[in-house]
Amino acid sequence: MIPRIGRIASRLAGMALALSLIACSSAPPRTPASIVQSIETKAADGSFEGAWDAARTFETFNDPRAVTWYERAAAVTPWSVHNTQAEEALGRIWTHGELLHGTGPNIVQATALRASPRKAERWYRTAAGHGNPMAMLMLAKVHREHGDAASALRWDLRATIYFHMPSESSRLPQAIAAQADGTLHPLVVDIQRRAQRGDADAQVDLGAMYELGMGLPRDGVDALRWYRLAADQGNVYGQYFSGLLLGRGRAGVRRDLDAAAGWFAKAHAQTFYLAGEPYWRERIKAPFWTFD
Repeated sequence: MIPRIGRIASRLAGMALALSLIACSSAPPRTPASIVQSIETKAADGSFEGAWDAARTFETFNDPRAVTWYERAAAVTPWSVHNTQAEEALGRIWTHGELLHGTGPNIVQATALRASPRKAERWYRTAAGHGNPMAMLMLAKVHREHGDAASALRWDLRATIYFHMPSESSRLPQAIAAQADGTLHPLVVDIQRRAQRGDADAQVDLGAMYELGMGLPRDGVDALRWYRLAADQGNVYGQYFSGLLLGRGRAGVRRDLDAAAGWFAKAHAQTFYLAGEPYWRERIKAPFWTFD
C-alpha cells in the first residue's frame, strides 16, 4: 500500500510541476506584434474609431484583447450613435463566448472566453437602451431561448413597434393570443396588473399591445395613454413610442408632428439615438406594410 501511495504522490507532484511550468510560460499573442503596435498607436488618440478598429483587428485574429477594446469603444465620450455598435458587439461575443471574425487556415478559434448570458444581456440591454434595433431583436431571442417568455415578449413588442411588423422568429401574435375560453393570456393579465401598479416598462408593454392589437383590442388612444404614463416616469421607450405613435398617426390617433417632436427630444436627451431627428423622420414615413 505504501509504495502505491508513493507512486501516486510522485505522479501528482509531476503533474503539479507540469502545470506550474505551463502557467509560467508565456504563450505568444494571437495578433502579430507589429500589428498590435500599429493599432494601439492609432487608438492612443482616445477616439471611437481608433478603439473600434483595434477591437475589430484583434477579433480578426481571434485575440481576446478585442473585448477590452470593444469596452473602450463603448465608453468613448462624447457619446454618439457609434457607441451602440460596440455595445452590440459585446453582447454578441458574450452570448456564445466566441470571437467570430477570424478567418483563414492559420486562425484558431479563441478559447479564452466563456459564454456569459448575464454579460450578454447586460450589453444588449445597454445597446437597446440607446436605441439599437438589433439589440432589441437579440434580447427577445436570448430570453426566448432561455425560456423567459415575459422578457422575450417585452422585446418582441418593442422591436415590432419599431420595425412596423413582428420578426419572423417571434411568433408574437400567437404568443399572447386569447385562451380557448376567451379569457386573456396570463402574460397579458400580468402586464396589466404591473402597469396599473405603476411599472413603467409594463406600461410600455401594455401600450404596445393596444397599438398593435395583439393580446388586446386595438386602441391607439389607450396605447398613447399608457406610453405617456411611462414617459412621464422618464422611461425612454415610453417617450420614443409616444413620439412614433403621434408621428405616424395610426390606430385612431391623430398625427401631430409638433407633439411627436417634443417626445423625441426627451428620448434623445437620454442618448436614445433613434430619437434624433434624421432617424425619427425616417421611421414615421408610411411603410409598405402596416397594422392599419
